[in-house]
Amino acid sequence: MNRLARTVLDRVRRDDRGLTLVELLIAMGLFAVLLAIVGGTFYSITTATTFAAARDQNGRAVSTAMNEVVRKVRSAADNPRLGTSDAPAFAVAGTNTVQFTTLVATGRTAAPQQVRFTVGSSGTLTEQIVPGVTTDNAYYTFPGSGTTTTITSSIVVPAAGATPVFEYLQLSGATLTPDPSTGLLSAAQLGQIAFVRVTLRVSSSASTLQNGTTLRNTIGLPNLLDPTGDQS
Repeated sequence: MNRLARTVLDRVRRDDRGLTLVELLIAMGLFAVLLAIVGGTFYSITTATTFAAARDQNGRAVSTAMNEVVRKVRSAADNPRLGTSDAPAFAVAGTNTVQFTTLVATGRTAAPQQVRFTVGSSGTLTEQIVPGVTTDNAYYTFPGSGTTTTITSSIVVPAAGATPVFEYLQLSGATLTPDPSTGLLSAAQLGQIAFVRVTLRVSSSASTLQNGTTLRNTIGLPNLLDPTGDQS
């Protein structure tokens, strides 16, 4: 009976001593491994979620921008002038900017508009609209500066030698080359534009991964059936 009591007391005393250093180190090692697994999983999920959200945002932004540009450019048309030849549809045609007369109108009036799209050095795509003004519903002018709207502010500005935002093609499909010093087409080339190729790339810094989205569209100009540089 005494031996049994001593045995029980010995076990109680050993249990009171707690964990040994080796046991503590093993427990800490297991906890560290478990923490690394959980942390790695959380990081992977967070990164994937951020990437997906950024890609979705970029897709929406570039689609909205492209739709607006295509809608206006497709309806570009020469502007009739009293007592002289028509003014070419395109007044300015450059690698990062384009200005033209379009038959797409907003608001209650059906007047033509003068539209200018510009991609600034900061990557902001703006649209400037000047409504046409007329006294006889036949000949329109575009006075004033109109209104300017920011379409998106995350356009990737092409580096030198890369594909520009705006390219211009003749009816044959040949590319019209802008003046290297200005990046603009000459007055003679403006009347030869039959297609406008637009390349937009949107990228955000919300994710460190490559999340950019690029859209490219070659826009036909049905109102300019035979662009030759002359009245059409």
